[in-house]
Formats: sequence, structure tokens, C-alpha cells
Amino acid sequence: MSLIQRLPEIQNLPTLPEIVIRIQKLIMSEEGNATLLARIIEQDPALTAKILKVANSSFYCATNGKISSITLAITRIGFNEVGHIALAVNFVRHFSHKSNVLDYKGFWKHALTTAYLCCFIAEKNAGGRFSKQDRHNLFLAGLLHDIGILLYDQFFHDRFEDIIERAVKNETSFLVAEQKAAPSEMHGVLGGELLSLWKIDLPIVAAVRFHHAPDKAPENSRFICCATYLAEYYLCNMVLGSFEGSMEARPVDALAELNITHDMIINMIQRAQLEVEHSDLMLSLEKDSTYSHFKMI
Repeated sequence: MSLIQRLPEIQNLPTLPEIVIRIQKLIMSEEGNATLLARIIEQDPALTAKILKVANSSFYCATNGKISSITLAITRIGFNEVGHIALAVNFVRHFSHKSNVLDYKGFWKHALTTAYLCCFIAEKNAGGRFSKQDRHNLFLAGLLHDIGILLYDQFFHDRFEDIIERAVKNETSFLVAEQKAAPSEMHGVLGGELLSLWKIDLPIVAAVRFHHAPDKAPENSRFICCATYLAEYYLCNMVLGSFEGSMEARPVDALAELNITHDMIINMIQRAQLEVEHSDLMLSLEKDSTYSHFKMI
């Protein structure tokens, strides 16, 4: 039985947290406002503490003084930004795991940087025509693009270690070893299947499934797939928190598809890194117990 066939049968397969579903709906709703978002966040004391920590970080606090209200935190940081931080915190909390292989803190830092970079790439291309749904989909596509690697680590660990051993033995990247070991069930395919089980919007599913092969994506999802691919390509090859190693294919077609240049991407990467740093999100996650036993081999 293939890994994809086994996914629905895994009893402790992670489900989408209810709070994530509610935040997603609110972000996409025309009625969404700071008061409603604050009510959702305040039902989770740990999440409330993290959002307030971000709002009172050195970047946001400055001379404005310390605040203790989520509604004021949303005003200070921004509605969509707080929503996305809340989503990221919940994904990190629910889908991290003790591992003898994967550095989960590095994994999520890479994922967050990819999420912001996807949005910047799309904003540059869209010429101002960038909807709330577009930004939300791109952020989630970047955040979740490598979730298949978490499935490998948590539920198919023997396969995961076998791929890593192949990579080390043959002195190649994880991606190349994975392609040879499981060409039809690479982590993008596994991640896309999980998101389908969660009933995530189809463009996000496509971006995760095809983030290493945007040329194979459905035509109506080509934009988000190319943006996710470009973000992954540049971050992997610049070694910014990626587990997979370098990507050999050149992104010329994807750059042309989105009318983006190499120099633009480099500037966007710096912006994405600053977003992660300025939000202080990784600092707000550092004391989570999920990070206490991880290492990268």
C-alpha cells in the first residue's frame, strides 16, 4: 500500500485545529474586524500571550508603550498580520514533534520566510490587484509547502531516514535522494494530499503539491504555484533554513511567468527575513517545549 493510501488510515493523523478554521474564515470574511479576531484569540491564553509578546516586541513597541489588549495589538500590528501570526503559531504548536532528525525550529523559520516571500512576489506581479484572499492563500501556501516533510518525519519515519541515508551516502541533496526513492510520493504530493483531506482551498493544495514542479500545475493555479516555487528555489539555494538542500533546476520559466527578475527576488528575500525578525515571531516561539529535543543531521 502506498503512503498516500495509508494517510486516511492513520489514527492520529493531525487534523486542522478549530481555531485555525475560525481564523481563516474571519480573515476571508467581509465582516472580519479586530473585535471579532480578538475574541477568538483571547479564548486561547497561550496564543494571547504570544500575540501580546509580538505586539510589545522592540520593533512594534518603540515609543508607543506596552499594551495588554489583543484589540490594541491588532491595531498596532495589523488585522491580517495578527491573523497570519495566529495561524502560524497554531500550526507550529500542533504540528511540531520530537525528532532525532529534523530541526523543527529551523523548519518553521524557513516556512515563515517562504510565506512572506510568496506574498511579496505576488504583490510585485499583481500591480496593485492583490485581494485579501490572494494574500491569505499565498501566505498559507508558503507556510505549509513542506508539510509533507513533517508527515515523513512523524508517520513514515523509516522512509524518511532511508532517504536521508541515501543522500548522505551519495553525497547529494535530500531532494535528489527523495526523487530516486519515491518519485511518485515526494513530500509535495504527500503534503497536498493532507491538505485535501483538510479541505483546504484548491489553489493552496496545488501550490503545495507542485512547489517543485510548477510546470505540471493546473493552469488556473499556475500563478500561486510559480510564486511558491520561486520562493522555495531561492531560499533553498541560499541555504536559509531549508532541510532539502539546493535545487538544481533553474527558475527561468517561473521568473518569466511572473515577470520577476533575479534582483527583485534578492530584495524580497531581505524583506521577508526582516518580516520574520521584526515580528519577533521566532522569539515568541523559542520557549515552546516542542523545540527542546531537535537537531539536524
